[in-house]
Amino acid sequence: MLLDKLIINSIKLDAPSPWGFFFQDSATPQMEGLEELHNNIMFYLAIILFTVTWMMITIIKNFISSKSLISHKYMNHGKHVPIQKYSKSFLLNYKISTVRTYSTLPKNPSNVNDSLTPVKIYENAYLLKKYIIKENKGKSGIYMLTNKLTSDIYIGQSSDLSKRFRKYFSPSYIKSKDSFIISRTLIKYGYSNFSVTILEYCNASDLLKREQHYLDKLNPKYNILKIAGSSLNYLQSEETKAKISKALKGVYIKEKSPLFGSFHTKETKELMSLKKKGINNPLFGKTHSEKTKSLMKQKALGRKHSNDTKLKISSLHGNPINIYEKCSSEGFKLIGSFVSARKAAKFLGISGSTIIRYKNSGEIFKDRYKFSSK
Repeated sequence: MLLDKLIINSIKLDAPSPWGFFFQDSATPQMEGLEELHNNIMFYLAIILFTVTWMMITIIKNFISSKSLISHKYMNHGKHVPIQKYSKSFLLNYKISTVRTYSTLPKNPSNVNDSLTPVKIYENAYLLKKYIIKENKGKSGIYMLTNKLTSDIYIGQSSDLSKRFRKYFSPSYIKSKDSFIISRTLIKYGYSNFSVTILEYCNASDLLKREQHYLDKLNPKYNILKIAGSSLNYLQSEETKAKISKALKGVYIKEKSPLFGSFHTKETKELMSLKKKGINNPLFGKTHSEKTKSLMKQKALGRKHSNDTKLKISSLHGNPINIYEKCSSEGFKLIGSFVSARKAAKFLGISGSTIIRYKNSGEIFKDRYKFSSK
């Protein structure tokens, strides 16, 4: 009787139910393996779900927090392009204070002097260079570079600000333009110590006018020229010219010259000659005035060549002469080499034409001297 009850109860336990959290009891080894696999998968899925949920909550919490410098500086909560806070006021002459903090406030805060309201300010030129190039692509306007350590500024303009800033962020370009104060300053202090300010965007036709406006108002220290536009008409002082001349003296001579060891071919010389021939010659159909001729003559008369220069000119254009003297034991012996027949004639106390005549005929002068160009 007891055995029958146990059998009936076991049958009830294995009977299928309408629903449940687990599989019904396994009847075969294969089913036991599947059930164990299912339980393991569900266990690890629960751990993964908990971990991902915790990470998402942490990220959202940090993103919302105002203490998160990274999200506020680069992500900006998707509001607008990052700009910088201004200091409480501009200093005298509208020089921007070097004390600034990052903010996502609108670009026209109430504490900014109304007479000068920049469009954008990038606090760190090095960290924000990608934004500077990207956001100003194809835009023309006036910009300002500010040295945060000295508060000195530079004003510039460009029809494509993005291209201009690409050049500024190219070390090789900056080094090639080290004659400019702003280039030397960027090299000295580094990009991270400079801020970039877009003073305004304007049409390319208005660039010169607007640049001059800011040059007059801000009086930037790094701008040598206070007149907007090209520096082609800028005349350097005599002191500057002397410094440049001294710095370049002896730099591009001999083997340092880019043309050292190179020669023009005959075809190249003919082409050069044709290019400057006839009406292509800049002096074609022109004659010097009497005043010009007089000046050229005075300059030529006052010109004095050194002895070395005279020797070089004689060796290039003269008629070199070697004098051989007849000796009984050794035949003819070289007694002197001269750069010209005139010099050789002076040595012997005869005329230059006599030297040339005997050299060409090969005869011996007074049965004692023989002349040769070798």
